[in-house]
Amino acid sequence: VMASGGAASEFDPLDVAEYTPEELRAAVSVAESFGTYVTVHSYNSNSTRRAVEAGVRCIEHGHLIDEPTMKLLADRGVFLSTNVVVYEKVPPGITPTQRRKFEQVWQATDTMMKLAKKYHVKLGFGTDLINSLEMQARQNREFTLRARWFSPIEILRQATSGNAEILAMSGPRNPYPGTLGVIAPGAYADLLLINGDPLGDISILEHPETALAFIMKDGRIYKNL
Repeated sequence: VMASGGAASEFDPLDVAEYTPEELRAAVSVAESFGTYVTVHSYNSNSTRRAVEAGVRCIEHGHLIDEPTMKLLADRGVFLSTNVVVYEKVPPGITPTQRRKFEQVWQATDTMMKLAKKYHVKLGFGTDLINSLEMQARQNREFTLRARWFSPIEILRQATSGNAEILAMSGPRNPYPGTLGVIAPGAYADLLLINGDPLGDISILEHPETALAFIMKDGRIYKNL
């Protein structure tokens, strides 16, 4: 659900709220009837607060929300699935309007992350790098950029058990209905063996070609050095 304007879109300003409270409550009600939940794309405080008060359980982006709204996310246990790397460099081929919005979001990122840390908001780990294969190749830089605000162990939890909890909230619609995000008997066998110590230097994960010696996904080995 697009609850606010977007950075990459041309004609919807970042400060607008694109659904009424009644529409958001209807979406939440329908999702609950289907056995799942609603997450929304939302940058600003007004659209985010509307969504949370309607029962939305995860906010995508959230860079422009203010302190009272961030505290609301914490009080309600709402996830903030945000990203940094996509705004570090303005993608090629965009218009001046889109560029201004990307720059606005980038400038607000520091405040957002500091507020999320202050109120212990549950964070997911997103990238949203969809413009090109070259941009997708940069997605692991998200680990390095988050070190400005969080410790390596906090970042690893956001990327693993945090994202697993977001998926698990979908209940019977969960695409991974077993145990996910932990190393335990019977859990999904999604494992990485790393050359080096990411708890000492999280930036090594920015270079998976050398950092990842072993990759197992759902019990199947995809890389083994």
